[in-house]
Amino acid sequence: MRKLIVILLVVLSLFTVCLPAYAAEAEAPEASSSGSVIEPRADVIVVKYRISNGVPQYRRWNETQGYWVDPYWIDM
Repeated sequence: MRKLIVILLVVLSLFTVCLPAYAAEAEAPEASSSGSVIEPRADVIVVKYRISNGVPQYRRWNETQGYWVDPYWIDM
């Protein structure tokens, strides 16, 4: 039993010593010949609804940029 515990401790100590060096290599970015790639993303537009004086209205909100797309509420 004592021999098994010693073997486990040796294996665990080797594993913890080798792990940070391997992780540091895996996280390093690879250099590409064309440089970095930029991927454009579309803005997320959400439609907000309300009822004002019995008239249903809507207005578009840009979730990505944080501003109203339409300047005023539009009657439906």
